[in-house]
Amino acid sequence: MSLANLITLARLPLLLLLLALLFGVPSFGWQLAGLALLIVLFLLDWVDGYVARRRREVTELGAVLDVALDRAVENILWVAFLTLNMVPLAVPVIFLIRSFVVDGIRGVALAKGKPGFAMMHSPLGRFLVASRFMRAFYGLAKGVTFSFLWLTHALRFHDPAAVSALQPVNFGLILISTGLCILRGVPVLLDGRIFFRTETD
Repeated sequence: MSLANLITLARLPLLLLLLALLFGVPSFGWQLAGLALLIVLFLLDWVDGYVARRRREVTELGAVLDVALDRAVENILWVAFLTLNMVPLAVPVIFLIRSFVVDGIRGVALAKGKPGFAMMHSPLGRFLVASRFMRAFYGLAKGVTFSFLWLTHALRFHDPAAVSALQPVNFGLILISTGLCILRGVPVLLDGRIFFRTETD
């Protein structure tokens, strides 16, 4: 297996370790360590892509693993923070629905010879979904949002008064991440319609 794919897969045990810290260790110091590991988790998403391009290890398997781990990380973290009463139920529901619908459409597109971002054919769709800028911006938005949520959770064990001060920031970041999730999902629905047309359409 390629080094890039091993880096991608390394995110899974790291995610499980983070969950153990988040729910199992009520300590400010350990929660700060968890925050540092969370940042590493998101940086690995950039590192695996960089390594794949640098070593010319870009493959369909790598792309599938990358998307699968991205989905696992974001959806599990949303559910985790929902469990901690830090995000509203609507947020993980939106992300889960978007994940299933978008990945289902991409699966159909792949079966018809249009893998991944290559299925996007409209200029707006290519920018919102496939451009490196929007992909990086979306990843950064989620990374910052989860980091602030984690920091807020850590402060519960150190300075509870600071938690309320961070609530408006968290709410704004959650709105931005959720808005980008929807904004990047709609073009997939629109551009993906061509893969469901029959010969009589």
